[in-house]
Amino acid sequence: ALFDVVVDCTGSPEGFNTALRRTRPCGTLVLKSTFEGLTPADLTKVVVDEIRIIGSRCGPFDDALRLLQQRKVTVDGLITHRFALEEGLKALETAAGKESLKVAIRVAPTP
Repeated sequence: ALFDVVVDCTGSPEGFNTALRRTRPCGTLVLKSTFEGLTPADLTKVVVDEIRIIGSRCGPFDDALRLLQQRKVTVDGLITHRFALEEGLKALETAAGKESLKVAIRVAPTP
């Protein structure tokens, strides 16, 4: 399927190319990911399909945190794995794999 707006927040170079393939002609690709190294990309599709690319690294965190706290935005479905802080190494290994979308580490509050 092709989409009018695609947001790449995968954190992987492959994510950019997948997002580009899913962007409809005259659509918009928003890049939220940063990662080490260069991303090889064939930009012919960008030119031929007149795709607009927008970089967006940071946003209005205060507003976002407030909406999350008020449960006006649901993100639970995006989290595929949850780990306790003591399982941090396993969480990082899982996050590096292709079977995870988003890994959360639970940090117990300090008494």
